[in-house]
Amino acid sequence: MSRFLVTIVRRKILTASGGLVLAAALMAPNAAVQQDHAAQPGVAPAAAVTADAVSPFGQSGPRNLIKRLQDTYISNTDDADHSQGRLLHIGTPDGGTTKYRSFLRFDVSRLTGARIKKASLRLYNSFVPAADCGKNPWLGAYRVAEPWDEHTINWANQPAVGEGVAAYFGVGHPTGCEDQPNKYLPDESLGIQRIDITDMVKAWTTPGTATPNYGIRLSTQEGAPHPTTGATWYKDFCSMNPTTPDSDRACTKAYFTPTLEVEFNSGATPLITGNEYGPPYADGYPAAEEALEFLDSNNPLAWPQSKPYQRWLPDAYHAVEDASLKGALWKGGTSHKLRSSSLYGGQVLVAADGGSGFIGVIPYPSLAGYHWAINVRDTGEAGDLHGAELLPDGSVVAAFAGTPDGKSKGRLELYTKKQGAPGAWNNTAVSTYFFDGAHEVLYDPSSGDLWAVGGHALQRLRIVDGKLTHQATFYLPRQMDTRDPEKGAAAWGHDLAPVYGNPDRLWVAGNGGVTQFSKSGAAVCYQGTVSQKWPVRQHVETLRNEFGQVDTQVDGTRHWCTDYPNENVINTRTFVKSIGNDPVTGKVATTCADECPLANTHIDPENGELKRDYHTPLIEIVQPNGTRGAYQWSDNSKHYRATWAVPAYQ
Repeated sequence: MSRFLVTIVRRKILTASGGLVLAAALMAPNAAVQQDHAAQPGVAPAAAVTADAVSPFGQSGPRNLIKRLQDTYISNTDDADHSQGRLLHIGTPDGGTTKYRSFLRFDVSRLTGARIKKASLRLYNSFVPAADCGKNPWLGAYRVAEPWDEHTINWANQPAVGEGVAAYFGVGHPTGCEDQPNKYLPDESLGIQRIDITDMVKAWTTPGTATPNYGIRLSTQEGAPHPTTGATWYKDFCSMNPTTPDSDRACTKAYFTPTLEVEFNSGATPLITGNEYGPPYADGYPAAEEALEFLDSNNPLAWPQSKPYQRWLPDAYHAVEDASLKGALWKGGTSHKLRSSSLYGGQVLVAADGGSGFIGVIPYPSLAGYHWAINVRDTGEAGDLHGAELLPDGSVVAAFAGTPDGKSKGRLELYTKKQGAPGAWNNTAVSTYFFDGAHEVLYDPSSGDLWAVGGHALQRLRIVDGKLTHQATFYLPRQMDTRDPEKGAAAWGHDLAPVYGNPDRLWVAGNGGVTQFSKSGAAVCYQGTVSQKWPVRQHVETLRNEFGQVDTQVDGTRHWCTDYPNENVINTRTFVKSIGNDPVTGKVATTCADECPLANTHIDPENGELKRDYHTPLIEIVQPNGTRGAYQWSDNSKHYRATWAVPAYQ
C-alpha cells in the first residue's frame, strides 16, 4: 500500500464547544454495457489474480472529481473578510488575547454512493512557534453543522460544529521548526501533514444522508501556554490561495493548498489514458489543456457524469516548474504505466508523450513534482516517441517509431538515472538500438529481459555493459494481403503489455488485432484457422521478416497464442492501439483507431473527404463473461492508449 494512504496522526473523538446524481452510478456494479457479444462457449472466465493493482485515489482540485470550494480564518479581534489570505491560522499567538479558527469546505457530492476506504485532509503546516518545536501540540478537525460563507463569516456569527478528530503535529526538525519545502518533491516537504477524516466523508457521501456537508473547522487550545512545556498550540497553514515566490517562500505550490484525498471504490482498478482533447472551462485551472486522465472502472456507464476523477500534466501547477520539460507540443500522453520502485520509495507513474517528447517518473499517488524527467524532442525533430519503461536501477528505455520519410529511424534509447535528475537533465542517449517501428517496451523482472514491439517483430534485449543488446527476434505474424497472399502484409505492432496472471504471456496489439505471445514456447498455443482473422494459421506457421523472408528457427504455433479466454470477443477489432487485462476483475481493455470504426474523424481540408484519426473517444472493456462495451466520457475525447493502473511489471 502506498505510504500516502497510511494514517500518520493519532485519532480520538472530540466533543466540540462553542452529489446525489451519481449515487446509483457509483454504487452499481459494472453490469450494463453498451454493446454486447456472446461469451465464448466452453471457456471459463479469467480468474482474478493477486498483482498489486490500486484503487481510485482522488485529490481535490480544479477539474477533479473533488473540488475545493472555500476557506478562510476568523479572529475574535476583527470582522474582516480573510478569504483571500495566503494563510490560515488557528490557536493564539499571545496567550489568549487574539484567537484564531479556520474553516474549509470541499465539494464531495460527486462521490455520493462511492465506497469510501480512506479520506485525509492534507495540510501544509508552514509555521509553529519556537516554544512548540518537537512537542507536537494537538489540533481539532471538527465537522461544521451549519452553513457559512467565507466572505461574511466572523467570530460572532460562526457556525456550530459537531464531532471531530484530534491530530498531534507541528513542523518537526531536529534543530527547529523550519518547514523546508521540497522544490521537486512537494509531498516530501516537512510541513506536509494529514488528518484522517474518513468518517466525515463517509457521512457526507452516504445516499440519503442526514449529515449535510458544511465543511470542517480547524481549531485548538486558545488560552495560556502550557504551564510545564510552554507549548502555545498556535499554527499557520497555507490556504487555498497560493502565493508568488516573491511574497512567500512556502505557500507557493498548488500542492501545499488544503486538499482532500480520498481512496474509494476498492477493487475498481483505474484506467489511465492520455487525452488530446483539452476541454475549455469557465473558470479554474487550466482553461483548456490536454491531460493524462484517471478513470474509475467501477461503472464506465457513469463516465459522462463522473468524468475523469483526476487529471495530470507536467506543468507548474503539478510542481514541474521547468517549462522546457513539457515543451510547447504536449498532447496528453502516449505511454503511461504505474510501477513499484524501491529506488524511489514507492509507486511511480512512468509517463511519455509523443507530441512534446516529455518522459517523466512521477510520484504516485501525489502526482506532484518528479523523481526523474527529460525531454527527448530537440528542435526540428519528429514527435515519434511512443513508449517508455523504468528499470530497477532508475534508468529509462524509450521507444521511437521513426517517420515514414526515414529522417527519424525507429529505435530504442537508454537514459541513465543521472540524466533525468531534477534541475539538470540531459537527453543524449547512452545507448541506441535501431528497431523499425518501435512502439512500446516492457521490462521482465524475472529474467532481466527487455521486450519491445515494433512494426514487424517482437524483440528480446538486455542491457549488457550499459548498452542495449539484442537477444532474440520473434517476427510478428503477417496480415493477409490479397495483393501478395503468400507473403502477406506487415503486422505493425502498436502495444505490448503483461498478461497478469500468466507470467509466460504478453499481450501484443497491432494493425491486425490482438494476440498473446508465449515467452517460453513450451507448448502449442495457437488455435486459429485459415480465416481472415489475424493472426491466421498460414502466417503463424510460416513467419516472415520485414523483407518477406521465411524464419525457419521459430515455431510460431508455440509462441503466437489464441487460446486465451474470450479471444473471439477481444480480438474483433483492427488497428488496435492498446491492450491489457485487470488482475483484480479479469476485465480486458482496448483502444483502436485509424481504420477502426471507433476512431475520431476529421474532414480533410484539401479534398473534403472524411478521414479517420489515430485516436478515439472510446475505450472498449470486455468482461470475464464475454460481454463487451464501448465507453466514453466525451464525444470529443482523443485517446491513444488506455492502461490499467497496476504497478507490477508482470
